[in-house]
Amino acid sequence: MAWRRGGVALIALALACAGTPVPANDAERQAVRTSVDSATRALAAAERALDIERTIAHLAPEFYMYNDGVRTGYDSAVASIRRSLPAFASFAPVWTNLEVLVLSREAAVATFTFRDSIVMRTGDVLRLWGPTTLVWERRGRDWLITYADADHYPLAPP
Repeated sequence: MAWRRGGVALIALALACAGTPVPANDAERQAVRTSVDSATRALAAAERALDIERTIAHLAPEFYMYNDGVRTGYDSAVASIRRSLPAFASFAPVWTNLEVLVLSREAAVATFTFRDSIVMRTGDVLRLWGPTTLVWERRGRDWLITYADADHYPLAPP
């Protein structure tokens, strides 16, 4: 967990050096926190609904992520979403301990732990858990994910 805090600190430092305006007061910070919390929950709802286009709509064109330690870019992530979601009969992502760190008026980091229960159309069931970090940036009125990091571990059946 210390490496995640270090990574978030580096992101905050990079944004500060880039001259990104920091929210001037608690109300502005809370407004960013609320917006990013809402965007993060909307991403989970899109996944739960198996809505491919709504899920992809949360990704910025320059999006990339580390998925179990493997770097994946936007095109690869979109292809994976388009391939995976139709294979699911149901997807029940449960995200806990959602925290939003406001970096500026235009950027924030959301972290949480997920527990996924996926029923494939074949009848197979996958249960996974792990930590996730999402870097959100404001683009006009929208918040988009520019970077993500997720690790997946098997979850024993209940």
